[in-house]
Amino acid sequence: MYNLTIEEATFLILDLETTGLNPVNSEIIEIAALKVEGGVVVDKFHTLVKPSIGFIPPNITKLTGITNALVVDKPTIKEVFPQFLEFSENSIIVAHNAQFDLSFLNAVSYQLTGKTIQNPVLCTQTLAKRLFPDIPSKSLVSLAYHFNIPYHKKHRALSDAEVTFELFKKMIEYLYRFNINKVMDLVRLSNGKDLNQTSKRRRYV
Repeated sequence: MYNLTIEEATFLILDLETTGLNPVNSEIIEIAALKVEGGVVVDKFHTLVKPSIGFIPPNITKLTGITNALVVDKPTIKEVFPQFLEFSENSIIVAHNAQFDLSFLNAVSYQLTGKTIQNPVLCTQTLAKRLFPDIPSKSLVSLAYHFNIPYHKKHRALSDAEVTFELFKKMIEYLYRFNINKVMDLVRLSNGKDLNQTSKRRRYV
């Protein structure tokens, strides 16, 4: 998978909404994922999730617009997660502030399967720090504004995933200028490698 070109790879653009910031005492209440092949969305996974505590804190409802009434008849994470695993198979996960989303997915995965998520992961927030250091804020809202990406529903999983996809496309277009077109190079950048070092490496491999 790491040796594939960006055009050959399958990416899963992911976003979650949760009842809080810590996966130890908070839960997933919305999952959205866009499956991307050849720069085009070919499939979509999206669902609200009923938390086991059966209650969404008022501050989260104010932030996301997700109410207790909206999730009361939705599936639980135990029902949703196997479907998500199947949908995400053989794909590279892309998320903004990926560490946050993966902390929740890994907590659920470990609880239900005994192991963590095995997919390669790219963080667009880290990539933005490497590619666009002159942009003051690397929040999804700020980056969307900078690149004139329409942002209709902030803090909703599907809308956030769609904006992340558009941002990811901007990044890919930028990287092509440096002859960077391999998944392994995206992973290196997402793990904190310098753009110039990665670009030089590509010229000699």
